[in-house]
Amino acid sequence: MSDRSSGGGPILRKRGQRKRDREEASKREAGPPSAGASKAPSAPAPTARVTHGGAPARRRPAGERRVAGRRRLYDPRAEPADKRASVDGDPARAAVNDIKGSDWKAEGAKPATRRGRSDRRVSTAEKEALKEQAHQLAKDKGVPLVHAYRILKGQTSLNEVLKSMMRKERFDQLVQREGIDRELAGQVASGHLSHKRAKTLTKMRELRGRKLHVDGVSAVAGTKERVALDLFTEGWVIGWVKAARAYDFDLLEDGGDGSTRMVHKHDVKAMCLVDELPAIKTALTRDDVVASQSLAGTEDRQARVRPDDDWMIGLVEGRRMVRCTMRDGEAFLGVLRSFGRWDAELVLPGGETVTVFFHGLHPVSKTLGLTE
Repeated sequence: MSDRSSGGGPILRKRGQRKRDREEASKREAGPPSAGASKAPSAPAPTARVTHGGAPARRRPAGERRVAGRRRLYDPRAEPADKRASVDGDPARAAVNDIKGSDWKAEGAKPATRRGRSDRRVSTAEKEALKEQAHQLAKDKGVPLVHAYRILKGQTSLNEVLKSMMRKERFDQLVQREGIDRELAGQVASGHLSHKRAKTLTKMRELRGRKLHVDGVSAVAGTKERVALDLFTEGWVIGWVKAARAYDFDLLEDGGDGSTRMVHKHDVKAMCLVDELPAIKTALTRDDVVASQSLAGTEDRQARVRPDDDWMIGLVEGRRMVRCTMRDGEAFLGVLRSFGRWDAELVLPGGETVTVFFHGLHPVSKTLGLTE
């Protein structure tokens, strides 16, 4: 049998060799026998253990032991009795417990406290006193009890609470009694919007049906609605608005090559549904004086005009006939039905609806052709 295992593991010995090694070691420690002692027949000398390199093998200390996997592990039972074993085999945990059980403290260390909490507990008497003060404050000043507690704890002031309550009362009055839009009522109550302007915008929203900042082009963007657009440069074109942005949009023309083209919004005078286009073309008029100026669409905001909101609300409520004259001389005659930030809707005498863009109006349309 080889001295080493086939896998290069520890030395393999014959059965009983370890026992014979122990007996030989005890004999050497006991010393030579006395002269009168009978000499027992000696056992054959055990075979010395050698390592792979030929050197004598190291004997294991008493504290080491073998396990099934032939690994040498630390045996805490072999330690002296005055040393305590680790907690669950973890020396670090044992050290922590040792520190906890002693009076040792790091130099300059402060006692640990819970974050965000006072070091002292509030007594029952103090709680009762605070409760009585809060109820008295709520009764005297007419503030909710929860705000009275916040005032006494220094989280807010009485003035701020009273102002907040006044804003809330004002908000409820604007919404419930005057019918102002909730979003606008909040701005009025906080002082960021005048009461008159809020009433005007609320009326505009009721007439418009959609948000005031959404123009006619953006309203049909991405839909299957086929529309007719009146451009300063080309006249009427028919197609679909595939996508719209703040200042331009992508147009897919009907009968084109299938590709979209980008069109600036300031080049659009008006738009309508395709089915109503023939009647709208028939109802169009022309101002020769304005046409002689040869004006086109412009990006210059100083050159644009927009009628006053209150003026247009009066025209809508009075169902007055108005005239929208464009920069190139074309004019639309009809009844103003609604308007937003960028455009207005006219109902022509035949019942057709056309959307007219404010940026395409000529300065003579500042009052939409009316003086009173």
